[in-house]
Amino acid sequence: MENNLAREEVKKRYDNQGSEFGFIHRDLGQGYYMFDIDGIKASIEYDLTLRRENELFVEYRHLSKDKIKFLAIYEVKAKETKYSKNCLELNNSTSIVRLEIAKRLESRLFVVFGTNGNQPFKFFEIDVNSGDNNFIGILSYDKDNPKKREQTVKSFWANILGITK
Repeated sequence: MENNLAREEVKKRYDNQGSEFGFIHRDLGQGYYMFDIDGIKASIEYDLTLRRENELFVEYRHLSKDKIKFLAIYEVKAKETKYSKNCLELNNSTSIVRLEIAKRLESRLFVVFGTNGNQPFKFFEIDVNSGDNNFIGILSYDKDNPKKREQTVKSFWANILGITK
């Protein structure tokens, strides 16, 4: 019953939109905060956000009234292609900027490839010091079983990513 209460208290998107990755993050429950950087783009870029081909999320913890700890940045690609895999290399300006953001936020950095925007999700961690990428694992779950999905997501975050409250 505690898990159901925690899920009910997780704030939903005001526009009832979002991606599968953003949706499953809510399964982690209260205290696992994350925002979508694409959601704060200027309105002229709004159409790019809706395509969901590339989203950038920042996970953080609210420690006290005025204190935040950034934990991770997730660049979520809709699918793994020859071109989208370029983001794993530290040879382009976007990768350099993303790495610098992670350093300044003192957070971890992940690149996540979806399957046409959905699961399974393939996770790579980018070392913020060297820029090297390491395959972490694949998150796959039973989409039709919310309780099992929630358990799988929580287990992946804790045991594979090593991110907890």
